[in-house]
Amino acid sequence: MGEPRASGSTAEPDPVPTLEERVNILSNQVVLLISHFRESDNKSVEMASPDEEVDGFLSPKEEREREEAKKGKACLPKFAPPQPFDGTMKETKSFISSLILYIYGRKAEFPSNELKITFALSYIQGGKVQYWKNEAINLIAAGQEPFKDFKEFITQLEAQFGDPSPKATAIGKLKTLRQGSSSVDEYILQFKAEASQTDLGDMALIEYLKA
Repeated sequence: MGEPRASGSTAEPDPVPTLEERVNILSNQVVLLISHFRESDNKSVEMASPDEEVDGFLSPKEEREREEAKKGKACLPKFAPPQPFDGTMKETKSFISSLILYIYGRKAEFPSNELKITFALSYIQGGKVQYWKNEAINLIAAGQEPFKDFKEFITQLEAQFGDPSPKATAIGKLKTLRQGSSSVDEYILQFKAEASQTDLGDMALIEYLKA
Protein backbone atom coordinates (compact mmCIF):
# COMPACT_ATOMS: atom_id res chain seq x y z
CA MET A 1 0.00 0.00 0.00
CA GLY A 2 1.18 3.48 -0.71
CA GLU A 3 1.97 6.07 1.90
CA PRO A 4 -0.94 8.24 3.05
CA ARG A 5 -1.00 11.90 1.76
CA ALA A 6 -0.11 14.61 4.21
CA SER A 7 -3.11 16.51 5.51
CA GLY A 8 -1.59 19.86 4.48
CA SER A 9 -0.99 18.99 0.83
CA THR A 10 -2.63 21.25 -1.87
CA ALA A 11 -5.50 20.08 -4.08
CA GLU A 12 -4.78 19.03 -7.60
CA PRO A 13 -5.34 21.80 -10.26
CA ASP A 14 -8.46 21.64 -12.45
CA PRO A 15 -7.83 19.87 -15.70
CA VAL A 16 -7.28 22.18 -18.70
CA PRO A 17 -10.21 21.92 -21.19
CA THR A 18 -9.35 20.44 -24.50
CA LEU A 19 -9.61 22.41 -27.75
CA GLU A 20 -12.86 20.66 -28.62
CA GLU A 21 -14.36 21.57 -25.25
CA ARG A 22 -13.38 25.21 -25.72
CA VAL A 23 -15.05 25.30 -29.14
CA ASN A 24 -18.26 23.87 -27.66
CA ILE A 25 -18.27 26.46 -24.88
CA LEU A 26 -17.81 29.34 -27.33
CA SER A 27 -20.51 27.97 -29.61
CA ASN A 28 -22.99 27.87 -26.75
CA GLN A 29 -22.13 31.44 -25.80
CA VAL A 30 -22.68 32.63 -29.39
CA VAL A 31 -26.07 30.90 -29.51
CA LEU A 32 -27.09 32.63 -26.28
CA LEU A 33 -26.00 36.03 -27.61
CA ILE A 34 -27.93 35.57 -30.87
CA SER A 35 -31.02 34.57 -28.94
CA HIS A 36 -30.67 37.64 -26.73
CA PHE A 37 -30.38 39.99 -29.73
CA ARG A 38 -33.39 38.43 -31.42
CA GLU A 39 -35.51 39.00 -28.35
CA SER A 40 -34.39 42.65 -28.22
CA ASP A 41 -35.23 43.16 -31.94
CA ASN A 42 -38.70 41.68 -31.48
CA LYS A 43 -39.42 44.05 -28.61
CA SER A 44 -38.27 47.01 -30.70
CA VAL A 45 -40.59 46.02 -33.55
CA GLU A 46 -43.53 45.68 -31.18
CA MET A 47 -42.88 49.18 -29.79
CA ALA A 48 -42.29 50.81 -33.20
CA SER A 49 -44.62 53.63 -34.23
CA PRO A 50 -46.78 53.33 -37.38
CA ASP A 51 -44.41 55.73 -39.17
CA GLU A 52 -41.43 53.51 -38.44
CA GLU A 53 -43.24 50.42 -39.69
CA VAL A 54 -43.68 51.85 -43.21
CA ASP A 55 -40.17 53.31 -43.55
CA GLY A 56 -38.92 50.48 -45.72
CA PHE A 57 -41.93 50.49 -48.04
CA LEU A 58 -41.91 54.14 -49.23
CA SER A 59 -40.32 55.35 -52.43
CA PRO A 60 -37.78 58.22 -52.19
CA LYS A 61 -40.43 60.66 -53.49
CA GLU A 62 -42.96 59.48 -50.91
CA GLU A 63 -40.31 59.80 -48.21
CA ARG A 64 -39.68 63.44 -49.20
CA GLU A 65 -43.39 64.22 -49.26
CA ARG A 66 -43.88 62.67 -45.84
CA GLU A 67 -40.98 64.65 -44.39
CA GLU A 68 -42.38 67.88 -45.86
CA ALA A 69 -45.80 67.07 -44.41
CA LYS A 70 -44.22 66.51 -40.99
CA LYS A 71 -42.62 69.94 -41.15
CA GLY A 72 -45.94 71.50 -42.06
CA LYS A 73 -44.51 72.99 -45.23
CA ALA A 74 -45.85 72.69 -48.75
CA CYS A 75 -43.53 72.07 -51.67
CA LEU A 76 -43.48 75.51 -53.26
CA PRO A 77 -42.66 76.15 -56.90
CA LYS A 78 -39.59 78.19 -57.71
CA PHE A 79 -40.09 81.81 -58.75
CA ALA A 80 -37.37 84.30 -59.60
CA PRO A 81 -37.27 87.12 -57.02
CA PRO A 82 -37.69 90.67 -58.34
CA GLN A 83 -34.66 92.72 -59.36
CA PRO A 84 -33.77 95.69 -57.11
CA PHE A 85 -35.71 98.81 -58.08
CA ASP A 86 -34.12 102.28 -58.07
CA GLY A 87 -37.13 104.34 -59.12
CA THR A 88 -36.47 104.43 -62.88
CA MET A 89 -39.81 105.10 -64.57
CA LYS A 90 -39.42 102.59 -67.39
CA GLU A 91 -38.59 99.82 -64.88
CA THR A 92 -41.55 100.48 -62.57
CA LYS A 93 -44.07 98.32 -64.38
CA SER A 94 -41.64 95.41 -64.71
CA PHE A 95 -40.71 95.62 -61.00
CA ILE A 96 -44.35 95.63 -59.90
CA SER A 97 -45.19 92.67 -62.17
CA SER A 98 -42.30 90.54 -60.86
CA LEU A 99 -43.14 91.54 -57.28
CA ILE A 100 -46.77 90.46 -57.61
CA LEU A 101 -45.80 87.21 -59.37
CA TYR A 102 -43.33 86.24 -56.64
CA ILE A 103 -45.54 87.12 -53.67
CA TYR A 104 -48.71 85.54 -54.99
CA GLY A 105 -46.81 82.54 -56.30
CA ARG A 106 -45.58 81.86 -52.76
CA LYS A 107 -48.63 82.86 -50.74
CA ALA A 108 -47.75 80.54 -47.88
CA GLU A 109 -44.73 82.71 -47.06
CA PHE A 110 -46.69 85.98 -47.08
CA PRO A 111 -49.80 85.49 -44.93
CA SER A 112 -50.17 89.21 -44.08
CA ASN A 113 -50.04 92.60 -45.78
CA GLU A 114 -47.20 93.62 -43.48
CA LEU A 115 -44.97 90.81 -44.75
CA LYS A 116 -45.78 91.60 -48.39
CA ILE A 117 -45.00 95.29 -47.92
CA THR A 118 -41.76 94.81 -45.97
CA PHE A 119 -40.58 92.25 -48.52
CA ALA A 120 -41.27 94.69 -51.36
CA LEU A 121 -39.50 97.51 -49.52
CA SER A 122 -36.40 95.33 -49.15
CA TYR A 123 -36.01 95.33 -52.96
CA ILE A 124 -36.36 99.11 -53.24
CA GLN A 125 -32.92 100.70 -53.00
CA GLY A 126 -30.85 103.52 -54.39
CA GLY A 127 -31.72 106.46 -56.55
CA LYS A 128 -34.63 108.78 -55.83
CA VAL A 129 -36.79 105.91 -54.57
CA GLN A 130 -34.57 105.54 -51.49
CA TYR A 131 -36.12 108.64 -49.87
CA TRP A 132 -39.62 107.30 -50.45
CA LYS A 133 -38.59 103.98 -48.90
CA ASN A 134 -36.94 105.63 -45.88
CA GLU A 135 -40.08 107.68 -45.18
CA ALA A 136 -42.24 104.55 -45.27
CA ILE A 137 -39.88 102.66 -42.95
CA ASN A 138 -39.80 105.58 -40.47
CA LEU A 139 -43.59 105.57 -40.30
CA ILE A 140 -43.65 101.77 -39.77
CA ALA A 141 -41.02 102.09 -37.00
CA ALA A 142 -43.18 104.74 -35.33
CA GLY A 143 -46.11 102.33 -35.21
CA GLN A 144 -48.01 103.92 -38.07
CA GLU A 145 -49.30 102.38 -41.29
CA PRO A 146 -48.10 104.23 -44.41
CA PHE A 147 -50.17 101.84 -46.54
CA LYS A 148 -53.59 100.41 -45.74
CA ASP A 149 -52.72 97.14 -47.49
CA PHE A 150 -50.48 95.71 -50.21
CA LYS A 151 -52.82 96.91 -52.96
CA GLU A 152 -52.47 100.49 -51.76
CA PHE A 153 -48.68 100.07 -51.58
CA ILE A 154 -48.63 99.09 -55.27
CA THR A 155 -50.95 101.98 -56.19
CA GLN A 156 -48.76 104.54 -54.44
CA LEU A 157 -45.56 103.07 -55.88
CA GLU A 158 -46.94 103.19 -59.40
CA ALA A 159 -48.33 106.69 -58.96
CA GLN A 160 -45.02 107.98 -57.60
CA PHE A 161 -42.59 106.35 -60.03
CA GLY A 162 -44.63 104.93 -62.90
CA ASP A 163 -45.48 106.51 -66.23
CA PRO A 164 -47.95 109.36 -65.61
CA SER A 165 -49.38 108.96 -69.14
CA PRO A 166 -49.10 105.27 -70.08
CA LYS A 167 -51.63 105.55 -72.91
CA ALA A 168 -49.83 108.45 -74.57
CA THR A 169 -46.49 106.66 -74.16
CA ALA A 170 -47.89 103.48 -75.73
CA ILE A 171 -49.33 105.40 -78.69
CA GLY A 172 -45.97 107.11 -79.22
CA LYS A 173 -44.26 103.72 -79.30
CA LEU A 174 -46.81 102.39 -81.81
CA LYS A 175 -46.04 105.32 -84.12
CA THR A 176 -42.33 104.56 -84.16
CA LEU A 177 -42.45 100.77 -83.82
CA ARG A 178 -40.68 98.96 -86.67
CA GLN A 179 -39.93 95.29 -87.29
CA GLY A 180 -36.23 95.84 -87.98
CA SER A 181 -34.24 92.68 -87.36
CA SER A 182 -37.02 91.09 -85.28
CA SER A 183 -39.07 88.22 -86.62
CA VAL A 184 -42.69 88.77 -87.62
CA ASP A 185 -43.93 86.95 -84.52
CA GLU A 186 -41.73 89.06 -82.21
CA TYR A 187 -42.92 92.25 -83.89
CA ILE A 188 -46.62 91.28 -83.58
CA LEU A 189 -46.19 90.40 -79.90
CA GLN A 190 -44.54 93.74 -79.20
CA PHE A 191 -47.25 95.58 -81.16
CA LYS A 192 -50.00 93.82 -79.17
CA ALA A 193 -48.29 94.60 -75.88
CA GLU A 194 -48.22 98.31 -76.63
CA ALA A 195 -51.72 98.31 -78.17
CA SER A 196 -53.17 96.78 -74.97
CA GLN A 197 -52.07 99.92 -73.09
CA THR A 198 -54.19 102.18 -75.32
CA ASP A 199 -57.90 102.69 -75.87
CA LEU A 200 -57.54 102.84 -79.66
CA GLY A 201 -60.11 101.06 -81.80
CA ASP A 202 -59.36 98.35 -84.35
CA MET A 203 -59.30 100.73 -87.33
CA ALA A 204 -56.71 103.01 -85.74
CA LEU A 205 -54.56 100.05 -84.72
CA ILE A 206 -54.69 98.67 -88.28
CA GLU A 207 -53.41 101.98 -89.62
CA TYR A 208 -50.52 101.95 -87.14
CA LEU A 209 -49.75 98.35 -88.13
CA LYS A 210 -49.74 99.25 -91.84
CA ALA A 211 -47.37 102.13 -91.20
